[in-house]
Amino acid sequence: MATAALAALLALAPAPASAQGTAPAAARPEGVVAEARAEGAYPERGLLFHPSGPGEGRDRWAIGGLWQISPMFTASYRRGLGSGFSVDARLQTIVLYNQLGAGAQWAANVGPFSLGLMFHVDGFFGALGKALVATTAFDTTGWGILTKPGAFAGLQVASDSWLTLQYEAYFSPYQATKLGDLVISPETRLYEGFGVSLIVELVTGKQGVIYYGASLYNTRANYPIIFNVETSGSSDAISTRKIWYLGLLAGYEF
Repeated sequence: MATAALAALLALAPAPASAQGTAPAAARPEGVVAEARAEGAYPERGLLFHPSGPGEGRDRWAIGGLWQISPMFTASYRRGLGSGFSVDARLQTIVLYNQLGAGAQWAANVGPFSLGLMFHVDGFFGALGKALVATTAFDTTGWGILTKPGAFAGLQVASDSWLTLQYEAYFSPYQATKLGDLVISPETRLYEGFGVSLIVELVTGKQGVIYYGASLYNTRANYPIIFNVETSGSSDAISTRKIWYLGLLAGYEF
């Protein structure tokens, strides 16, 4: 089922382009930039997810949605620093669960591909039951830090479309959950699992970009542990069982 979903996404991406632009759009006159864009040059303002990023001194930000077990609102920002480096910040929230993080990337072109490495550090906070709605008896809050090393690869697949394959591993140096008066925290660093995303970025005529994609996850069943409902109060009872599930994402880059 997961393989079929990713195959379907690839089928939705436009057919490969026969030619790509070579010179940076910012270095050419406006008329030449418009002509190069029509021929499939990399966007003047760059892209958010593609490894090449926005380019030196430029930035992109986006709003969208992510369906990962439950729907979440997302906001992202990325700025190019030059020499292949960029920095970014991103937010995921459904009020009951909130995750805010920052990271850095480096990328280089290898033939028709753009290949890169990335690293993010996210903090999260979640609240369920009485912690949010005073009339309920259930009271759970959770908080912690997640580190996410990863790699990504990008390829132009049409004159106005770019495809990015992204991999991130999830580690938790610290997290805790408060169940009533009981606080549970693993005694050791946890490997939470990983996620793989396939993302299409489609450039519109007004320099904006529509993005959409699908993700495949393999993580602990109670990742992060705020969603753990099996524990008996001992960190030894925190499940290490991994589960597979799908995610969908879409939004607009400004």
